[in-house]
Amino acid sequence: MSNVVTHSRKEKKGKGAITIVITLLVIVLGLFGLNHILNKSNKNNMEAVQKVADASYTMGDPNATIKLVEYSDFQCPACRAFNIAFPEVFSYINGKYGSSTLSLSYKYFPLVSIHRNALLSAYSVEAARLQGKFWDLGEVLFQKQDEWGETLDAKSKIEGYARDLGLDMAKFVQDRDSQEVQNTVNAGLTESTKLGLNHTPTVFMNGEEMVDLQLTSEAIEKSIENKLQEMGVQPIATTTSTN
Repeated sequence: MSNVVTHSRKEKKGKGAITIVITLLVIVLGLFGLNHILNKSNKNNMEAVQKVADASYTMGDPNATIKLVEYSDFQCPACRAFNIAFPEVFSYINGKYGSSTLSLSYKYFPLVSIHRNALLSAYSVEAARLQGKFWDLGEVLFQKQDEWGETLDAKSKIEGYARDLGLDMAKFVQDRDSQEVQNTVNAGLTESTKLGLNHTPTVFMNGEEMVDLQLTSEAIEKSIENKLQEMGVQPIATTTSTN
């Protein structure tokens, strides 16, 4: 009887060990599968971020070593700070490391829930893009944000800026109000939502978000130069910071 009992316990122990092994195997496979899914999702997100529909949305070489992608709102004060600082950064980095070192691509992310004229401004800049003035009107809107941002006559003010830039106003108004332009801007908003973005500007460097982004040219330059050092990119010229 004693031998039977002992044998039964051994069987139970053996079955228990097998169960533990199988359970651990299932957990490992599950974690591997989850990791695969997450990696695939991250890869897809990176591809979505880096995909730019048209070169006219990009300042600089589209194949630059450092590609910044900005999800932005023309009525956003923080976006204004970033975009006012960036031309200095662009000049400094490309002057020091070479003209194909840094680029910036813009993507529409109008915060319609808090900014009265976010969509109007985005539609207007997209209409200007169709006449080759994307960056021109965008710069004016950031610089004069306090003039048009919360006003009821923002449409006439922005039309005035477009007129000063020498745009064909009949075409500008027609394009601004067209379904095609609205679809383009709304596609950017949809992409931002799918990526789970919740603030502007959200800026990615080579597909990775620049967290804790400081909105000064000096801080942006430092972040970019740190990345260049990681990549082993050396300066071709000695220059000083724009600050």
